[in-house]
Amino acid sequence: MSVVLNKIHDGIQFLSQYPKIGRFFGTILGLIEVPILDFIYFLDKYITPGSYQKSMKMFSLFYGSKIIPLSVKIEGTPTVAPTEEIMGIIKRMPAVSIGYCYCRVKEKNCDNPIWTCIHIGTAKHLDELGRKIPLKSSTIDEVEQLLLKSDKLGLVHQLLTAPNPNYVYVICNCCPCCCVMLRNAIDFNFHGSAMPSNFIITHNSDKCSNCGKCIKRCYFGSLTMKKDTLIVNEEKCTGCGLCVNSCENDVLSLIQRIDVNKI
Repeated sequence: MSVVLNKIHDGIQFLSQYPKIGRFFGTILGLIEVPILDFIYFLDKYITPGSYQKSMKMFSLFYGSKIIPLSVKIEGTPTVAPTEEIMGIIKRMPAVSIGYCYCRVKEKNCDNPIWTCIHIGTAKHLDELGRKIPLKSSTIDEVEQLLLKSDKLGLVHQLLTAPNPNYVYVICNCCPCCCVMLRNAIDFNFHGSAMPSNFIITHNSDKCSNCGKCIKRCYFGSLTMKKDTLIVNEEKCTGCGLCVNSCENDVLSLIQRIDVNKI
């Protein structure tokens, strides 16, 4: 097994050195992503029960996501606001479409909207993809409205990447009860699943009322209450920003992860 894993790692490193090949690989994976996930579910249910974790661990070596924080206050060195960052990615793409959430349709664990996946690429690529899964051609304004709605619902923005975080092919708005990537990261601590954003939470304890509302918005267990005092575990923080929008006292904010040691 270790030999196979090493070969996969070497292949990913090779693709990182040749961007054109890497982008091509990412496009191909975008086309076959759903059939692969269906096959993993099928194996676990009918052929080898209990194989889901092992199969996803292997798949996660080259298939993963990177979390993008919500539209929240970010401190530290100047940077683009998260929603603007997402919109910047979308505006650089020739075409954009909105598709249904495979995980939410499959799991049916919540009432969140189904049409929340933002597919980006060329018109030809999206046309090819549209023959395999339902897609709605969308405008920039429609995508922006979807992002704002996702913020209010507490959905985590994720870039789905393959074969590594340099190649983005879809932006998802995810819930941990249904999302394959988030659930793998939370339940199994898979490396490569739901990679943290470039930001991390910071907390002004002097102004905090310790109401605990932010704890319910944290899916990763980085916020807890101890003796009626809010405790922040930075090691568990993925920088999604959900807790920041829930803070009425404006004591939570995001800073660039690189600047954490300067606080």
